[in-house]
Amino acid sequence: MIKILLVEDEIFMRKGIIKLIDWERLGFEIAYEAGNGQEALDILKSEKVDVIITDIKMPVMDGIELIKRVSEEFENKPAIIIISGYNEFEFAKAAIKYGVNDYLLKPIDENELMQTLERIKTRISSEKEDYKKKELFEYVRRNSAFIKALEIQNDDYLVSSSEDGVKKYLGISKQEAFQYEDDLAIYEKLMETEKSVNTKYSDKGMEIKCYWDSYFNLLFVVNTIQGDKKNSLVKQIFDEIRSLLNLQAIIVQEYVSSQKIHTLYKQLLRKFNFAQFYEKSGVIEASEIGEFEHYLEDKKLSKELIRLIEEKRFKDINVKLSRFFDECQNNKVSPEVIKGYILFAVLEIIDYFEVYQLFETDSIKFIFRTDIQKSKFISKVMEILDQVINCIDQNSKFNGSSFMKKIELFIKENYNRDLTIKSIAQQFYINPIYLGRMFKKHFNMPFNKYLHFVRIENAKRLLLMTDKKIYEIAKEVGYSDPDYFALKFEEYVGKSPSKFRNSVSVNED
Repeated sequence: MIKILLVEDEIFMRKGIIKLIDWERLGFEIAYEAGNGQEALDILKSEKVDVIITDIKMPVMDGIELIKRVSEEFENKPAIIIISGYNEFEFAKAAIKYGVNDYLLKPIDENELMQTLERIKTRISSEKEDYKKKELFEYVRRNSAFIKALEIQNDDYLVSSSEDGVKKYLGISKQEAFQYEDDLAIYEKLMETEKSVNTKYSDKGMEIKCYWDSYFNLLFVVNTIQGDKKNSLVKQIFDEIRSLLNLQAIIVQEYVSSQKIHTLYKQLLRKFNFAQFYEKSGVIEASEIGEFEHYLEDKKLSKELIRLIEEKRFKDINVKLSRFFDECQNNKVSPEVIKGYILFAVLEIIDYFEVYQLFETDSIKFIFRTDIQKSKFISKVMEILDQVINCIDQNSKFNGSSFMKKIELFIKENYNRDLTIKSIAQQFYINPIYLGRMFKKHFNMPFNKYLHFVRIENAKRLLLMTDKKIYEIAKEVGYSDPDYFALKFEEYVGKSPSKFRNSVSVNED
């Protein structure tokens, strides 16, 4: 609503103007009334007014003097409409040099008044828009200069405005929604937040400046004149900002002009990421978080998760992850370290089960998000593991006995070749380590032992059914070294190949 100050010494004239039109429908409000120029000036010194409608001839201070004083004493002067009679027209023309270009002749015509108000409303709207753009431009320019100085570590620029007796506080936060909003809209929101808080706390010797860097981090610098109870006021200010911008947490620390603000900025960002990851809320003193670990001892998480997936203990997977994160939180492990560790574990699981199609999923990319919280992170990791489990269930080669029968048949048909678990895994497009585990579980023995068993059984058959020499039989069943063949044969049968052949021949006789 556009606020009007109506200045008219004749009270009946004032009331008549007020009742002449529907001001509210036109977007105006007669907010204040005055009987002369002096009363009007007193009101203007304490109240914000958009339009002055004033008579010319008035006691104490007439309209011309009022307009002159307004022109000289107020930087953002209101729009002015003069009410004049025919014999006062020369006075009205004299007022034009003070910026008046709207005037109405008495008696006031209703339509003429409404047309004049519409012109003023258009002009005020345009002026407000221009002022807002200029104000926003200045804010963006200031923000860019500060962030640039922060990035190139120009601490001289950053602390040049510090004064004796002034305490400075740096606060850091992030608003996830800002990533999806228009930049100018964000700057405007920050500027309005800054103005709102400064208006509320200016009389308490407090000043805030809001900044926004290229990584969507919000920075708040609070200057306060030192004194009693200032620390509690600083927290109130940060709470106000948190509420206005809907922020989960703000990390705050006092700094002095000799302190490198760039270094402090980096430290607070790490602490904020820690607080955000572990879902802490409120205004948090940096000292409450302290330092945290940048190293995570290898706890073989991937191997334990692989085992749980193989054993189909799906509920235990979530429990294992939750305990792992709780332990990391208790030991104050940096979120960046955790994310890197989890990513490596997930990739090991994907490689182990050879489900490489999952590597490019949005869930994998989500791990790299800087603003993700612990609960969401666990949920996303579980999504990936669920996909691994689904891939295993849907792929017939992982369905136990039917797949192992194919492996068994392949070995019996190719036992005399240079077979290894790796070569068989390549043949069936499966991870060799995983195949080795499946093999041992199905046959109750390792692959190498099973291969020797098959070869020895076929060697026994050839020893009994043919007259081939032992070295020929060794080569035929897959042993290039006859001595090694004889050694393995005796290990499995309990006697050498020649004694085995002879003992059977004697028995038959």
